[in-house]
Amino acid sequence: MRVRAMSGGDNLSGLWMGSFSYPGGLGPTTPFLASLTDNGGSLSGTIVEPNRMGRSSDQLGAVISGSRAGAAVDFTKMYDGESDAAHAVDYVGRLSADGNSISGVWSLQDLDGTFEMHREAVWEERGGAGGGSGKLGELSLRTGGA
Repeated sequence: MRVRAMSGGDNLSGLWMGSFSYPGGLGPTTPFLASLTDNGGSLSGTIVEPNRMGRSSDQLGAVISGSRAGAAVDFTKMYDGESDAAHAVDYVGRLSADGNSISGVWSLQDLDGTFEMHREAVWEERGGAGGGSGKLGELSLRTGGA
């Protein structure tokens, strides 16, 4: 099976580089790296970002759960609590026509801002000879420039 995530937006699985910004310059623009799995429109994954909330670690980790329906993308980022953050942030965005970027807004209680993320890499699953063996085949990593 091959995941066609590099075009058309039919699958969001892969690595995404992004950033989020606070309204009115209230905080720094923060970069992040997201690893997404898209299982028929059900999204899951992880995010890692620099820790700009405290001093207990250099980075923050979070898990993602959400959904994709056509170009509409909606997910919640829940910080794992292992550092200075243990709250949830909601993200609502739109997938670009080429399926390689998502932009939208994030919200946390009375605070909201913008975000954007761009596809960096896609995983492809390759079955063995004869295809449908039911076993996980070779996994390869393709980058956006390949």
